[in-house]
Amino acid sequence: MTENTQPEMTEPTSYRKELIIGGIVVVAVIAMIATIVFFIANSGPKVDYPPTVACNTLTTLEAQELLGNSAFKSADDPAVISGDLATSRCGYTDGSANTETMIVAAVILRAGINDKGVEQNKTEFEQGIPTQGVDNVNDLGDSAYFNRANGQLNVLKDKNWYIFSYGQGTAPENNTIEDVIALAHKVI
Repeated sequence: MTENTQPEMTEPTSYRKELIIGGIVVVAVIAMIATIVFFIANSGPKVDYPPTVACNTLTTLEAQELLGNSAFKSADDPAVISGDLATSRCGYTDGSANTETMIVAAVILRAGINDKGVEQNKTEFEQGIPTQGVDNVNDLGDSAYFNRANGQLNVLKDKNWYIFSYGQGTAPENNTIEDVIALAHKVI
């Protein structure tokens, strides 16, 4: 009868197997991490058009031309992406300590970051026009109207929807169409 004996594993053979198994585990972990990074990178909206930021359109110098040399920035919100749009705000005041008489110049900018967002801006701009208290404004952007109830000028131009306000901060309904158009001309 012959004895069933297996040759004893030598140290280098055992080490080689552990090295191969370790290499397979490392490759699998790297592949999983790469897959996770790929899905995270592609999970947000596709940004085809870098968003325009409101304070890049209304500079301090332009605000001073409207409000005087004491004008200072009161709002500078970066573009925040939500869905297919990016929204930013920019505001300046005349520097008055009296909030009752303070004059404010402000821009809210809603930018389409891809074709879907541009189309959404156009659709919601058109659907958002009030049925009363509105003056159409010609020769400003692609479409524009002044809402007398809130003293705001809405302008649709290219990929962007601008909302302008210029006048007494505590009573924006008293803003005049001429003043707000003057602000818009500084930006657009």
